Amino acid sequence: MDSVEFYREPPSNLTTMVVGFGGWVNAGRAATGAIRHLVRHLSASHLASLDPEAFFIFTQQRPDIRMTPEGHRAIRWPRSEFFTWQPPDGRAGLLLFWGREPNQRWRTYSQTLLDVAEQCGVKRIVSLGAVLAGTPHSRPPRVTGRSTDPEWQAQLEEWGIYRRPSYEGPTGISTVVLEAASQRGFASLSFSGQAPHYVQGRENPAVIQALLSYVTRLLGLGLDVSQFDTAVKAFCSQCDRAVAGDPSIQAHVRDLEQDYDSTDDEGPRMLRDDDLNPDQLMQEVEDFLREDRESGGEV
Repeated sequence: MDSVEFYREPPSNLTTMVVGFGGWVNAGRAATGAIRHLVRHLSASHLASLDPEAFFIFTQQRPDIRMTPEGHRAIRWPRSEFFTWQPPDGRAGLLLFWGREPNQRWRTYSQTLLDVAEQCGVKRIVSLGAVLAGTPHSRPPRVTGRSTDPEWQAQLEEWGIYRRPSYEGPTGISTVVLEAASQRGFASLSFSGQAPHYVQGRENPAVIQALLSYVTRLLGLGLDVSQFDTAVKAFCSQCDRAVAGDPSIQAHVRDLEQDYDSTDDEGPRMLRDDDLNPDQLMQEVEDFLREDRESGGEV
């Protein structure tokens, strides 16, 4: 594994891996935001990194320049990081992974990631994601799930969130990783949150909270996600102010609310041809949110 830099000896009793990728299925930065929260609040230890040189085209995923506390400039490269958590009661631990969707060599990337997982004893993978959907910011985000493991699938069905996969079309790295995992005999489960299509380019704490609620319930982590309540309330209030400035957007959101309230179907509602232009609507809302942030508004 020449593309992996280990910072310590990997444990071999991490039976479950939880992954989240930036990019294709990271609406509202919910997948990566949820993984970061798990790393922080489980006090997970940094295990390893993937070398970005092999998987990223730096004119497409440019590194950042950041200032260090000492006042020096440092380059921050695209990151793909592994973390480990060992519960205090001696139970099998977790391998956590987050990273940007790579630009190239997806099959090699997937096999390298799974090599690390296999070395750590992983038998099953939980993948977190979020998609843009016709759902209003004023309602709790919906989450759907699917699994290759019969027990996990039964759990999803009991919770009422299981959805048989039916999507056909372009896909993201998480699907490629799970397909490769299946070929190796790993069981997997995918959670997919739904984020309002008209609020893009910013972190959505409501979807992060929804994904974390199901992960901690599935794995028995006992994490308290109520700490997101204040951030969710502030986020919704900010969106309310953005929507209030345009009657056409208000009407669109009311339509989404009626659709949400009138159906138990938790699959993402596809945008209709007679919907407002989603790109124009998103731009108007984002312009307001950016101006609100610059003027000192709450996030």
